[in-house]
Amino acid sequence: MSRESGTLHVRIKVIPRAGVTGVRGRMADNTIKIALKAPPCDGRANAELTKFLAGEFGTHSSSVIILSGISSRKKLIAIDSYSRIPGWYRE
Repeated sequence: MSRESGTLHVRIKVIPRAGVTGVRGRMADNTIKIALKAPPCDGRANAELTKFLAGEFGTHSSSVIILSGISSRKKLIAIDSYSRIPGWYRE
């Protein structure tokens, strides 16, 4: 996790096909684990992740960009124009 010129960079590990979408904790390397209800097909899990993070950070979905890992469970996400920092991010 880092901040550069108003942009947050967050490492995420997604857990698709979960019962409920939400944060599941932090790994030893500071990667955030996020469970997603959506399956990992047709971009549905990525769309749900983008929407979830946008809501958590108080920004638009278009401000959440998957920089790497589009087809992987491990992703690097950039978040621009955020209006809040969720508690799970600060922990």
